[in-house]
Amino acid sequence: MNQIDLGITDYKPIYINKKIILSANIQEKDNFYFFPKHIHQSIEIYYFISGSCKMDIGKETIIGKSSDVIIIFPNTVHSFYLDSNMPCKFIHIHFDPYILDSIFMNSSNPSIDLFSTLSSINNYYKLTADKKIISLLYSIIDDANNPDEFSEILCNLHLIELLILFIKKENISSSLFPSEAETIPNYVFLAFEYIKQNYSEKILISDIANHLNISSRYLSKLFYKSTNLTVLQYLNIYRVNKSIDLMTTTNKSLTDISLNVGLGDIQHFSRLFKHIIGISPRKYKKLLLHN
Repeated sequence: MNQIDLGITDYKPIYINKKIILSANIQEKDNFYFFPKHIHQSIEIYYFISGSCKMDIGKETIIGKSSDVIIIFPNTVHSFYLDSNMPCKFIHIHFDPYILDSIFMNSSNPSIDLFSTLSSINNYYKLTADKKIISLLYSIIDDANNPDEFSEILCNLHLIELLILFIKKENISSSLFPSEAETIPNYVFLAFEYIKQNYSEKILISDIANHLNISSRYLSKLFYKSTNLTVLQYLNIYRVNKSIDLMTTTNKSLTDISLNVGLGDIQHFSRLFKHIIGISPRKYKKLLLHN
């Protein structure tokens, strides 16, 4: 019997049940609400249902009003505040772009580098939502807050469709299919994980490279190409994010927080925090207490 050639040369499964969406909810703020400048590695999506707010994103001040969608990309310093006592109601979604990219990395077809394509637009992306976008946003909220065996998969599928709609609106679909697909290498994901597990200790690039059994130079090249950050820049941002988490969720002193996030010297921590966020950690903590 002759063997039938189905044209399948290499089968690689695509896993869409990974946890990509970190949080998804509907919030309402009023009475001059203010959340000071912060920074994170996730992508943040706001859809404004009613009312308006202001955001300082990088060096720009952006107004978000009813029907607007604003997407804030990783490693961008930003704040959120209301300049009146009127309520502002919005959908708020955080998702992990690096895990999202890993889904496409499993495909044998040219990959859609959604993260790189979107983040190449600016530090943020703003548009007016249409009915399809609004429907997908509410579907994400519904599935994320009513979990069952399929909700994770449905959330991810809704999110992917949503991002593709954003890209199509920008008329940059030709850049989605590069001649040589570039996705985030496994070594970079493993470096993320190493930092996540060890950020509270002293970390050198050589420590991560040795753990991965590759050279520091090769790791640095891969990391910068994938994130547009050096390993040290990413590590510092990660530590500052963790320090902000501790300020908002604990009563720890700044000295203890500095030690907890692996920076040790309070003066070094203060300089680094101010360099990334724009104000000292002491002033930042006062703003949190005030609000």
